[in-house]
Amino acid sequence: MTPRRVQRADLAAIATLWRELIDHHAENLPLGAGTVPTTQLDALVRGVDCVGWIAEDTARAVGFCVARVEAAPPSLREPRRALITELYVRPGERRRGVGRALLGAALEWARARGAARVEVRVAARNAEGQAFWRAQGFGDFVDVLDRRL
Repeated sequence: MTPRRVQRADLAAIATLWRELIDHHAENLPLGAGTVPTTQLDALVRGVDCVGWIAEDTARAVGFCVARVEAAPPSLREPRRALITELYVRPGERRRGVGRALLGAALEWARARGAARVEVRVAARNAEGQAFWRAQGFGDFVDVLDRRL
């Protein structure tokens, strides 16, 4: 399966997948239900530093990935870094290489834009997500701690 860049005609399918991702995270994060970010959806088709990919199986969307490239903080010795902000594959389609293919597209895009590294945030309680990212060569970088108010 070869992911392709998101086009305007894909936005409804991406919104559906994004809703599924939000629902999935509701099980792992005590942050409540979120909404699909319509401004970010629009940015996927017109952006230069924020793009998305969609994976389809017989014309049905089964996964998506969103990444952006930004200037790194001045305290780091790197000009640019990439962030994979979303990567989701429908449960019935997992373990078939869809996630790896989406990640591969994002890494290739980030390299071409001069990113020195790629970051991804994964909920500590998301065992499946933790396993996926670690199997792809991602490791601990910084702990993000929070406190509910």
